[in-house]
Amino acid sequence: MRLQCVYPGSEPEKRPPPESEMLARLRRIEGTLRKLESRETSSAESGTSPIALHPFQMRAEIRRPGNTPSTNDTTKDSDTGKLILKEGGARYVTGSFWADLEDDGDEASKSHDAEIPDSIGPNTSKRFNQHHPFIFGFSSAAADLRQLHPPESRVFVLWQVFLESVDPLLKIVHRPLTQRQILRASQNLDQVPPAFAALMFAIYYSAVTSIQCSVSCETLLREERQTLLDRYRFGIEQALAQADFLTSPDIPTLQALTLYLICARQNTNKTYVWTMTSLVVRLATKLGLHRDPSLLGLPPFLAEMRRRLWWQICILDVRTAEDNDMDPMIYEHGFDTEFPSNVNDSDLDVNMTHPLTECDSRTEMLFTLIRLKISYEARKIVFSPKFAADNGYPHLSPADKSRMIEMVQKQIEDVWLKDCDMKVSICFLAATSTRMVLSKMKLTIHHPAHSGTSALSEEQWADLVHTALEIIEYAHTLRVSDRYSKWVWLFQQYIEWDAIAFLLHRLAADPMAALAEKVWPAIEVFFRDWQKASPSDEQRWRRLEILRAKAENKRPRQHYDNDNQQGYEGVPGANPSPSYAGGTSVATIPRAYQASTDTLSQSPGLTVANAAHHANLVNEFGNTVSQAVNTEDDMVDWNIDNIPYVSQEPSSRGMGFDGQAGHSWL
Repeated sequence: MRLQCVYPGSEPEKRPPPESEMLARLRRIEGTLRKLESRETSSAESGTSPIALHPFQMRAEIRRPGNTPSTNDTTKDSDTGKLILKEGGARYVTGSFWADLEDDGDEASKSHDAEIPDSIGPNTSKRFNQHHPFIFGFSSAAADLRQLHPPESRVFVLWQVFLESVDPLLKIVHRPLTQRQILRASQNLDQVPPAFAALMFAIYYSAVTSIQCSVSCETLLREERQTLLDRYRFGIEQALAQADFLTSPDIPTLQALTLYLICARQNTNKTYVWTMTSLVVRLATKLGLHRDPSLLGLPPFLAEMRRRLWWQICILDVRTAEDNDMDPMIYEHGFDTEFPSNVNDSDLDVNMTHPLTECDSRTEMLFTLIRLKISYEARKIVFSPKFAADNGYPHLSPADKSRMIEMVQKQIEDVWLKDCDMKVSICFLAATSTRMVLSKMKLTIHHPAHSGTSALSEEQWADLVHTALEIIEYAHTLRVSDRYSKWVWLFQQYIEWDAIAFLLHRLAADPMAALAEKVWPAIEVFFRDWQKASPSDEQRWRRLEILRAKAENKRPRQHYDNDNQQGYEGVPGANPSPSYAGGTSVATIPRAYQASTDTLSQSPGLTVANAAHHANLVNEFGNTVSQAVNTEDDMVDWNIDNIPYVSQEPSSRGMGFDGQAGHSWL
């Protein structure tokens, strides 16, 4: 067989880069070296690092977003960090040699004369599949997200429930913008990016979580509550995986994951939520949320949304740490993000360029701002001495902590509650929940694991018992009232359960303690309320049942018959509360609005009557779709990170992780 040999031709000679380009590259390298040399000199001369201004202590000294920084205010090169924008995404890098080269690489990539490589490496755009099963336990990119969305009419029902039951408590999204996005998305689910789909599923999940009555959920959504929770959780995980959130995080995916984990505390294993919170903290740091946007040169709208998201993550960090008897993962020196502004969503616009002006009166941020304040102060009070020392907090005795709690309550009253009308539901909820949470903190500092508890006098023990009874009364009142039950889902469990645990501890130690005859009826009502609503495999619930058994073993037998014959009209003996606006005492308010105890037969949450009311809103809300979505040219930007802005150079901060503590009576 004769075969003709064919010899490959010589590889075409590569054209050397033009001399002008070579000189430009050399100039960039020389400039980078000069910058590094000056940075080293400046660092050696100063010998100090800038002190982060904390949002609660020196907020007025931090520039508001949109202001042009002066020469004196500009962050020094020695502490440089940047928010890098590439292909519609954003990531934060600290001030390092590689951060400086990032700019050089960007400039070089813009040159049309740049050398093009002969071969391209394997496409990594689909490689995210191999990472996400490690988190979620399955191949996450396979599912069709369209099949997991509810019918269009129920999308609007869930959105309406979210607006009424979730958004007033968790200001994470911008309602006008998100509503436009949802209206557009519901018309063509095929065009929805996975990142925004994850946020949609998180909104569905949070709405169902807030409907704690299974009967109401079935009436409203035509499916069992647990079925919907499982489906929408699966949708969140699928969408996050398809958005490649582990390696390409953005604001929508982080909003979705944060909202999901806040709500999952009510439905999911506490350790899982705590572990996932550490991931959220890492992703938030990658996006630079731990740096105040005023130092990053961001526009007012994006700055405000980033602040809201970061502080919700801080709250989640505190709450999940409490759930797991650990210390928070976010450390004081690891962030300098300002407190969000006291403004309504209507005051924010995507295209706004002028600095925000805070409102002096009550806004939609009322509940969120109070919750942020309490969570921040809790970092100083309820966690381990090591956590306090590592964060630079002063060492506080139990008496100091009690005084600090009283001071925090007065600050909240003077700043946020002074103009509140207690006849307005959200105002009453804010005032009542404030007292509940601060009372719970008061119980925490007298935990048996803390020193000094055994030295308490009978009078001090009686005061703590009154405090626990007050918590249970408020929680019971909120839960059985149609006016407030839609909001109690967020906080009633971890507050009320700790109060019950404290009382059971006390009764086990001293069965004949003062007020024992008032404590047992409250305990019986609590277990009757929660017996069916709490999963049997919930660890904290099992602990409560164990504590109850120990207390009952030491309980005098003659009290059983007395309790069975007693009704429950609230818990007597609660301490008088401070007066708020209008001279109305919070302690007297619950009875004024207390609903019939007939509702105790239902699980906490949205009532059947309210569910029917929501169903009637579907047509009215759905009719707005055609008006809101006018033309195909009406573009919707799914990622608010895509808003153009000019990045400044901030200083970088480290992030610490640590935690060993015991904080819960459970």
